[in-house]
Amino acid sequence: MLDKIAPKDPTAKRPGFYVLLDKPVGGLPSNDGVGRHPVYINGDRLVTFAKMVGGIDDENILEMLRTAKGFRKLVHSVGVSIVGDLPDKVVTFTLGFSGELGSGGSRNSMKITTDGTEHIMVMDEQQWSDSDETPQEFLFELVKPKDIATATVKLYLNDGYTVPEVDPDPPVAFDTPAYSEMIARSCLSTGNNIRIKRVLQQLRDGKPTTIAFLGGSITQGAGAVPSQEMCYARKTYEAICERYTPDHGAHVRYIKAGVGGTPCQLGIIRYDRDITRDGVVQPDLIIVEFAVNDEADETKGLMHESLIQKIWSAPNEPAVVMLFSVFANDWNLKDRLAPIGWRHELPMVNVLDAVSPQFRVGVGERSVITRRQYFYDVFHPSNSGHRIMRDCLMYMLDRLDKQQEGPAPKELAPYYGFDFAETKLLDRSVNPFDAVIDPGCFTETDTDLQSVPFDFEDVNTPEFPHNWKKGAGDNPFTMDITCRSIQLVFKDSGSKEFGAAVVTVDGKEVAAYDPRQAGWTHCHAAIILKEETAQRHHIEIKMQEPGTDKVFTILGFGVL
Repeated sequence: MLDKIAPKDPTAKRPGFYVLLDKPVGGLPSNDGVGRHPVYINGDRLVTFAKMVGGIDDENILEMLRTAKGFRKLVHSVGVSIVGDLPDKVVTFTLGFSGELGSGGSRNSMKITTDGTEHIMVMDEQQWSDSDETPQEFLFELVKPKDIATATVKLYLNDGYTVPEVDPDPPVAFDTPAYSEMIARSCLSTGNNIRIKRVLQQLRDGKPTTIAFLGGSITQGAGAVPSQEMCYARKTYEAICERYTPDHGAHVRYIKAGVGGTPCQLGIIRYDRDITRDGVVQPDLIIVEFAVNDEADETKGLMHESLIQKIWSAPNEPAVVMLFSVFANDWNLKDRLAPIGWRHELPMVNVLDAVSPQFRVGVGERSVITRRQYFYDVFHPSNSGHRIMRDCLMYMLDRLDKQQEGPAPKELAPYYGFDFAETKLLDRSVNPFDAVIDPGCFTETDTDLQSVPFDFEDVNTPEFPHNWKKGAGDNPFTMDITCRSIQLVFKDSGSKEFGAAVVTVDGKEVAAYDPRQAGWTHCHAAIILKEETAQRHHIEIKMQEPGTDKVFTILGFGVL
């Protein structure tokens, strides 16, 4: 508990603006029993918070928020208030900055009582490093992982800066005709209904059924608090069980395999392990959500269509739904990915079509939900946003349920291609291509990995644990393999211990991959070979000069 002391006389409030307003925090799975909830403010995140939550449109102020120097010139103090019924009534708040290429910067913390009292961190009273480059995060540390609170953060400005005050939003207009109209706009296509109608009947008959969700951080649960219970995947699973089963889902298995910051390039490699659990599970309905993660897809759609084909062509003939989520700038990859769904007559849900038009209502008009209510941050939906995603999916399923059964689906030619549909994972634990591997100095196993909670789990499971990490020495990793395509999966990291590695195929340099460019611990897939027919190839991976003393982790390969 904080010491109780006589309060000082109140001082005049400085002008300021909110960047978080009643933001749920807590509820993230943890392996060490401590509830840590980061809210990232790097990149465009803090600028977007200032726009969305604070109503800031002054470009000079917004630009200052992008750098540590500008932030400290602009911000006099940070006001933080927490509301929650937590065991020890205290949350630790940390403001952190980052250095070069995302390396660790200076950080300062303060204890916050959870009674709603605003606590002030005066910037000039803290110690900051001149090497800090950008704001990095607000970190809220709660006593236990299951603890939930709501946080409000306001930036108070130094003399000479003024901003307009912004009132909080009205409540979200759930359960109104306008809300129903908004949800209906999300149904981009119901597609061929035969497989989904078969799944719905299977659910009603009480037969064992598996519903799976594959995607990025939104599917992982980012923005939902608590993430495992309030994410759209869990809420959709629960709604399906309640609406379509006679036993509240007692016979329905739930699989959730979302990994933050990863596109379908990685999804197609991890599908067999994370969704089918190495062939043990055969999902009956799979929702695929990569429409805001695939911008960096090297194939510009071909990999996504290959993933859809990989799922669709399974022997048990599962139903597939394409789900398009949305970023705060009203963007997703519908224009690239929807042609895949139309070509193959797949059901598609586009959340952008539902929410974005009503964000832009005129003066004096009421939106169903405001932009800052829908989004937790620049990229991820809030609890209300996850609820809307669930309702969009359920609306589509209800429409399909009411339709007459259509004709059998046709086998259609690809829109982009199926080139990667047969991709398989190769790592220390599985070698389906009988590759001859000499790890060289890549003899260690990296345990500091990107980790996520699967299904109902309350702990995080590491991705690609059977990896090769560079140890002492400079001997290259080599692999001789017969194949026509290879994706290298390596670990991104913000650690200064890591360095770039050079990849050569058959003696020709493909690229040098620097794991520090991303700035965080993350799985990264890159195509290093693509040919029409399978041939014998020699792969070599070694540290780039002069960084032979650095570290690089090969997480695995996607091969076909």
